[in-house]
Amino acid sequence: MESSPSERRFGLAAILAGALLLRLVLAAFCKGHPIDIGTFGAWAGHAAEGLLSFYSPGYFADYPPGYIYVLWLIGKSRALLQMGLDTPEFRVLLKSPAIVADLVTVGVIHRMAAERNYDPAKILGLAALYAFNPAVIVDSAVWGQVDSVLTLFLLLGVLWLERRPAASGAAFAAALLVKPQALIFAPIPLLWFGDRLLRRHTAAELSLFLPAAVLVFALGVLPFAAVHGPAWVVEKYVSTLASYPYASLNAANVFALIGGNGADATQTMLFLSFKTWGTVFLFFILAWVAWRAWCGMTASEHVYLAAFLPVSVYLWSIKMHERYLFPALAMLLAYHIISRDRRALGLFLGFSATLFIIMTQVLYLSMHEIWYISRFDPILLAVSATHLLLWLLLAGIGGRRQRRLRVPDGPGREACA
Repeated sequence: MESSPSERRFGLAAILAGALLLRLVLAAFCKGHPIDIGTFGAWAGHAAEGLLSFYSPGYFADYPPGYIYVLWLIGKSRALLQMGLDTPEFRVLLKSPAIVADLVTVGVIHRMAAERNYDPAKILGLAALYAFNPAVIVDSAVWGQVDSVLTLFLLLGVLWLERRPAASGAAFAAALLVKPQALIFAPIPLLWFGDRLLRRHTAAELSLFLPAAVLVFALGVLPFAAVHGPAWVVEKYVSTLASYPYASLNAANVFALIGGNGADATQTMLFLSFKTWGTVFLFFILAWVAWRAWCGMTASEHVYLAAFLPVSVYLWSIKMHERYLFPALAMLLAYHIISRDRRALGLFLGFSATLFIIMTQVLYLSMHEIWYISRFDPILLAVSATHLLLWLLLAGIGGRRQRRLRVPDGPGREACA
């Protein structure tokens, strides 16, 4: 017998309550990654002393303004409530934005499945898969990172592209204000609107997306740009992206697989530096994604590409941290819901397991003040090899899907068949 809407809402409420309770307990009693928690705590206090003077000369701050606003509120709240820095209460407060983002993402997943008429049990099961995903829980409630906040905005930006382009633009801009890693997803809206211009000869959707994105981003950076000058915005993102010049920073990827974890990006491997290899690989990734878009972007195609891009960049690019794979989890689950492709669900589970393993290893080592996994650590090598196999499966889904895709008429389209 089919459950009523009220029963489904109760089921979702129970999942959210359980997920929240679990996260609050872990957030309070797990001190998190000492560098990240210490940095966020210091930034919160510094921002509370004077928001517009946060980016003072000589003060280390490699985050753009978006999340600094959140830390300013946290710093003010800590001062008002007179919380100590190393207390369970402050740890919960510091981790709360990511925890809230986790729960909102669960709600988005639940709604996606409900709108596509999934079985009520499957709807709740999909929501629970994300709510109680160990990798998701570790990232926000244990580690204390904010990848969940970035992922929520990116997911909304991707899902809203077709029906709510203005809201999509605002979401993408918010993601970029939170972390520069949002630039990994920049090809998605560019290719989506390029496809619309090419096939429908209209810029109506772009005319809604672009002003919203510019407005939100401008509002986010304007207070600081007014203090430091317009060029400060570009300099902040460029300097952040140029930092950490290593082949891999505990990322279980191709470079770690060949002994490049913690290695200088200028180090030579097979006649080229790691940096050059990363550039070459990135070129081929973007070329393949562009070719897919040229062959036609369906409603689910851009969600697939939103999963493929972060996995590919994580696996084949330099300067990757262990957590940069995180947004791909929500994208893979979203793609499974839209396409009903069970292989995507399998990849979601596979990447969830590997990400949990590598994050747990990095967290454990950080407790002993060891910041890099050994280059030939067997766990790192095994997870890196597993990631390569999972990536091949993900690329295979795209290749087989492309062959089944009906190719529109037009010059060059025969190459897509």
